[in-house]
Amino acid sequence: MKREHEFFRTLTEGLRTNSITTIDDVVNIYKGIADLGSEDLDYQYGLSQRLRKFLAELISKRIDNSLGDEIAREWREKISESIMKNEEISPFADLSSAERNILSGISTFLEMNDTESVKRKTLEHAGMIQAGHDDLSKVRYINKWTLPWSIISTILSILFGILALIR
Repeated sequence: MKREHEFFRTLTEGLRTNSITTIDDVVNIYKGIADLGSEDLDYQYGLSQRLRKFLAELISKRIDNSLGDEIAREWREKISESIMKNEEISPFADLSSAERNILSGISTFLEMNDTESVKRKTLEHAGMIQAGHDDLSKVRYINKWTLPWSIISTILSILFGILALIR
């Protein structure tokens, strides 16, 4: 929360002074505040998420309610453009690293017209989806019994509590 506030404050000041002109400026601010190095490649999802939150704060006038409508519109356009460019850089940023690697591989192989590799990666991704579905089915089965057991446990606890008070 503290870093997010610092990011918003720095972004606001950068926009106010027109010192933020490119997506690289926004990325560098985000990486600097989040204390990320150049080797950290998983920042895109967090950056897009923070920019969307900043956009919501800007529109609701919680960022700086003294901004004029024209300036707020310019800032909104800059932030929206930054989000779009960030997601162009890494379109699969919100996926797990394994899924991101598979989909990036598929994109690369499609550009190279390597259909065999695309088929292999697609099967690999299908296996990953199936494993995720199996895990989800297990969790649903466990959750199916969690509520009835907790109700029974609560009733028994109350019953034994009353019995203990009576004796």
